[in-house]
Amino acid sequence: MNDVSASLLVQPVITVRAGQYPDQPHRGTLTIGNWTVPCAVGRSGLRDPALKREGDGATPIGTFPLRYGFYDPEALGDVPRSFAFPFLEKPANYNWVEDPESPFYNQFVLDMSPEAKVRTGERLFDLFIPVGWNDSTPRAAGGSAIFMHAARPDFSGTQGCVAIAHDQLLEFASRLQPGMMIDIAPADAAENAAAASPTEVMECVTFRALQPGPRLIVTGSVHGNETCGPLAISRIIAEFRSGRLKLARGSVTFVPVVNALAYRWNRREGDRNLNRNLSEKPVPVDNEDRIANVLCPLLREHDVLIDLHSFSAAGLPFALIGPGDNHDGLEPFDKALQEEELVKALGLPMIVHGWMSAHERASRVRVGKGYPYEAVSHGVGTAEYMRFAGGYAVTVECGSHDDPEGPRLAYRTILNGLAHLGLTEAPLLPGAVAPQVWEIDEAVMANSDEDRLVRPFSAGEPVHEGERIGTRVTGEEIRAPYDGAIIFASVNSPAGSELCFFCKPSRRFG
Repeated sequence: MNDVSASLLVQPVITVRAGQYPDQPHRGTLTIGNWTVPCAVGRSGLRDPALKREGDGATPIGTFPLRYGFYDPEALGDVPRSFAFPFLEKPANYNWVEDPESPFYNQFVLDMSPEAKVRTGERLFDLFIPVGWNDSTPRAAGGSAIFMHAARPDFSGTQGCVAIAHDQLLEFASRLQPGMMIDIAPADAAENAAAASPTEVMECVTFRALQPGPRLIVTGSVHGNETCGPLAISRIIAEFRSGRLKLARGSVTFVPVVNALAYRWNRREGDRNLNRNLSEKPVPVDNEDRIANVLCPLLREHDVLIDLHSFSAAGLPFALIGPGDNHDGLEPFDKALQEEELVKALGLPMIVHGWMSAHERASRVRVGKGYPYEAVSHGVGTAEYMRFAGGYAVTVECGSHDDPEGPRLAYRTILNGLAHLGLTEAPLLPGAVAPQVWEIDEAVMANSDEDRLVRPFSAGEPVHEGERIGTRVTGEEIRAPYDGAIIFASVNSPAGSELCFFCKPSRRFG
């Protein structure tokens, strides 16, 4: 075949690159051949396909098909019908189903109901093309309605679509060919980025140096609505792959999303809380059992765990560590010094310890109130399991779920963990010099579903002895037993569960 014949078989691709400007992750460029124009992508920037989910405001990375398009004849006349790419007249009453619970999720439907929205006159959608993302076999909550359409005048971020200036729509449409693909990738990525298969798997990425050293594992989204971990871990993985970060010794394994089902649905749990009763199950009965059967052996292969989380209320980021060295039956441990040195290197403004003993005391209180006893194992999550397996661990709560600083703090935490353990030769990044240190002491139990705290207390919020913090359904006031702080607070909780825990000042770090 000669060169001319071969060139005729090359299918032109739309290339979208974004992320050139870190403070404006939605700004990018769109190129077809020698034609390049500015474009806007999702307000959250670009995202790995495995991390894409409904409502995250991100545009998936990958190469996707473009099958057909729509246009509004009131705005553009019938010009698009003359183009090579198949364009159809936009119905006045169409809808794109974005409800993950619907059997028609991520599908085009005609809305024949009397209250149907009239879609003509929507300037941003005078011409639009569905991008072939999550549509052949839609994965519920995996992301829907990714289009190419007109940008707002200020080129602000989209809900995940790719947008160009309205006055470029017809020129853009005239350059499209049937069967065209769109290639979406970060600005510094290689050409022809491939789409990942976003299945319900646990992705693990390991880097091993040629020199021996500690084996670190970093996990994110043990709870699916906590996204700082996946975002920070994905950034670190990209930096290792690009050579910006270099592993000097040992190994590091990254698990961006531990609980894929919960992550995709943007909820804390798939079927139950993975960070309770964590152990391998010979007969797994739910999503979290199946995860545990993969996660527990993985943890045992490593020496150190950094587990990244976030919380629902406001409050300072903090780290949770285990007990001091001891030979007790509850949580025997002999690596307290290593754990303390690691948590100090991470630079968090607050350090908390004492979870297992506080959980055990709460279980006894629960029994005293007539509720079933919760076994010690109920308090075992990733960090506790890691200690039982002979390693050590730090759980990092990076702030509230929606705080944009959360992913940045998680990123800094990973870098400092790598540096402290000697896995990289970079210096530690500055953090808090004199963190608050609290010991979890006792639980405030709900006697009734109607018991309430007076407000949503932030993590580590100080309280004074005698201060009213809640009210029982009987009218009895709940007061702080001493000067201390509150952690793990819920405004209301089911009867027999904790409204919050009190913390007392700790002298553990002097």
